[in-house]
Amino acid sequence: ALVQASKISVADATQLTSLLQQRSDADDGEPGAPAAAAYESKSGGIVDTLQDLQEKAEAQLDDSRKKETTAAHNFEMLKQSLEDEVKFAKKDMDEAKKGIAASEEKKADAEGELETTTKEL
Repeated sequence: ALVQASKISVADATQLTSLLQQRSDADDGEPGAPAAAAYESKSGGIVDTLQDLQEKAEAQLDDSRKKETTAAHNFEMLKQSLEDEVKFAKKDMDEAKKGIAASEEKKADAEGELETTTKEL
């Protein structure tokens, strides 16, 4: 009757009626204070949940550290590879420049000899 008289929605009224019926079933029809053993500690569940969360966080941290170490190692390997590539490219370029200079010197000598030979003829 209380649920029907108040101004609440049908869904809320249904939930409230269900809750009241559950409580009346739990009371077993005996009015008065609840039994002394009615309270059960729920903190064990909370502690277990917190421990599980801590374990998950530590596992995620360990995984992240491994990924970071792997990424740092891969970066160092790539850096070394690129530095070596630049070093060898510079060496090849220096050798090419020396080859060009030697070729130009030979060309100048050959042109000089050609000019001298042409004048003698």
